[in-house]
Amino acid sequence: MYQSKWRIIQSNHGYTLLESLFSFVVFVLLSQVLLLVVFWIKQMDTTFLTREHAQWELFVQDVQSFFINVEEVKISNQSQTLEVFYKNPYESVKLNRSGDVLRQLINNQGNIPLLVGVDHTLFDWDGNFITISVKFQNGMEKERRFFVQTDTK
Repeated sequence: MYQSKWRIIQSNHGYTLLESLFSFVVFVLLSQVLLLVVFWIKQMDTTFLTREHAQWELFVQDVQSFFINVEEVKISNQSQTLEVFYKNPYESVKLNRSGDVLRQLINNQGNIPLLVGVDHTLFDWDGNFITISVKFQNGMEKERRFFVQTDTK
């Protein structure tokens, strides 16, 4: 029930060894659970989607739109440059790497960055398929194969 403060102060009952052991066990268990949660979140962060994964998927969406109404495809500079010519004779798109940026040139004008943080790029033309391989600066490698319907006259 109610005890006055004076009685609590003069009481010889204090914090016992059993209470301190119980507090220590609870602290250790909670710290272990907290460590597990932190490691799980860190693993999920690296497993699901890194910045490069998101950039790569956006790049793939952009590049897929380049392969519509194509007349001719050229790969030059030891498979480092991809040039797409369209049925309209005044239109072309060129993809090449400058530094760590994979960029797009439209009609050989302007530089539109498509992918940043690129260490190495390789383009391959095989019949109706273009394969784009990219190695990022963090060592991650991505590759995608695109179907291109060209005009065969």
